[in-house]
Amino acid sequence: MTRHKDKHWLWADWPAPEHIHAGTSIRTGGHSKKPFNSFNLAQHVGDKPADVKKNRKILISHLGLPSEPAWLNQTHSSKIISIDSTSENRNADGSFTIKQNNVCAILTADCVPILFCNKDGTKIAAIHAGWKGICNGIIENTIKIFSDSETILVWIGPCISSEHYEVGKDVYERCLNHSSLLKSAFNQTNINHWHCDLVKIVNIILKNAGIGTIYECNSCTYKMDELFFSYRREGNTGRTASMIWME
Repeated sequence: MTRHKDKHWLWADWPAPEHIHAGTSIRTGGHSKKPFNSFNLAQHVGDKPADVKKNRKILISHLGLPSEPAWLNQTHSSKIISIDSTSENRNADGSFTIKQNNVCAILTADCVPILFCNKDGTKIAAIHAGWKGICNGIIENTIKIFSDSETILVWIGPCISSEHYEVGKDVYERCLNHSSLLKSAFNQTNINHWHCDLVKIVNIILKNAGIGTIYECNSCTYKMDELFFSYRREGNTGRTASMIWME
């Protein structure tokens, strides 16, 4: 379904079941001061904790969230946790739930936020996928959570585009070691540097796993500085939240 963008939120445009809600925050309308201006939702970047708390409260109220999002301690790992148990350690780069009113959330500022649901709308997941997490297998680990890859819908949120994401030989080789299929996502600029298309990498891995229903935000965090934070553009900066939940 097609939904609107406002000063806090961009709704995912994909044919998920009606009771599934998903999208990503944008950087306007919050309390954070420069360089985190203004709607930073991350507590780990050096922003004032009180401002982040206010921003999170605004988002919860604005979206009418049924519960506090399950914020994670992200480390570019391949770990995905269930948020259906309150005792679960939150050191992970992805989460999933089969329960109503639980909110899966991840934070990004160039890496790829990827949201998943099955066509029945009984299981959802959200992951943070930078090149390290991708090479560690986080996408494949998420797919395994679902019983049948052909029933999975995927929404790829805003991330850095290939023209602004140049990487060295180490990243190039790590990605090709993960899968030789990823070579087409790189465009060599000189002997030791390549432009890396993260969205294409995600698509290749998803399609190779049998997922054909993939929808893209088509927004570059680096270029769209008024809407999104970008670590590569700004260095010390805030984070947006991509979230998914079901009624």
